[in-house]
Amino acid sequence: MNTRDFDHDRDISPNMVCGDGAKFLNFFESYLADTLECLDEPVRDLARQVVLGGGKRLRPLLVYHCGAESPDATDDLLKAAAILEIVHVATLVHDDILDKAKVRRSKATLHTRIGEHSAILLGDALFSFALELATQFTSTRICRLVSKATRRTCSGEIMQTFARGNYDVSLTEYFSFIQNKTGELFKASCQAGAFLAGNSETLIELAGEFGLSLGLNYQIFDDLMDSFGNTTEVGKCLGTDFDTGKITLPLLLLLQKLPSKESAEIKAELSSDARSVDTRRQIMELFDTYDIRDECIAYLAGKLNGTRLIASNIGSKVVSDRLHSFMSSFDGRLSALSTETTPNFLALNQ
Repeated sequence: MNTRDFDHDRDISPNMVCGDGAKFLNFFESYLADTLECLDEPVRDLARQVVLGGGKRLRPLLVYHCGAESPDATDDLLKAAAILEIVHVATLVHDDILDKAKVRRSKATLHTRIGEHSAILLGDALFSFALELATQFTSTRICRLVSKATRRTCSGEIMQTFARGNYDVSLTEYFSFIQNKTGELFKASCQAGAFLAGNSETLIELAGEFGLSLGLNYQIFDDLMDSFGNTTEVGKCLGTDFDTGKITLPLLLLLQKLPSKESAEIKAELSSDARSVDTRRQIMELFDTYDIRDECIAYLAGKLNGTRLIASNIGSKVVSDRLHSFMSSFDGRLSALSTETTPNFLALNQ
């Protein structure tokens, strides 16, 4: 199998990128399912439930788009994509436990079905399996990329955990831990694809910068969804960041805008064990009063422009065009979020 099976035109248009990306994912899903058969029982069945349970497959797509310029690299691209997706799912299993989330991809989270202890062990098994697969490449480069990204992802999660309940976190600190938590796996995906396609070190480095920037933006978007999104449409629990004391961009910007006395009162209420419905409604009203949603969306739009600039500077027109097209999905999502009128978790949660 190679990229000629689903990449017939070197003059890539946005529609064509979406089309061949979808074809790649068809191959990828089959490859991923076959790969999981190498796991031992009972890990195999549990892994199939969480790994094959859906998802946007953003990291596999980034691997592909950064590597599809080389028609003979597809087998390696599929393997790298599977490795990075398995690592990503492992982080989700652990995140759901930490966040006490009950729903993921419109289904009950794994730990609510098999218990936290078993879910933690499954996440560990997935991490180990991904690194085992990474050693199968003749070069150690992929193993290094995946290992570093996994380490930095865990470091970001630890930094964010330590910051829970600390409502004096700065924007710089916030960006630091979300860049690690989400950006590093995006970076590794882009660099793995670019490396396997035989690109120059300069292009590999720029692809990594694109991935890091995109990952940070994606986490910001996730933060906005947690505050302003619709649970039914998103397919997962919203408000878990708020419930667990995580700092998100909307809350961070609000606390910075409030008069010092009012900000201190809100921080004191948020630091208490019981976050009342009245407090939720007050914050929702303050979000509206200070136009926090619109400010966040404008902030993210500016960040996305920076990411597009990185894509434009990549020295391969094929890769650059693919990454620009890949980013186009954000435009529709931001537009939908800006017109969302359904009450969010602040009003709906108990």
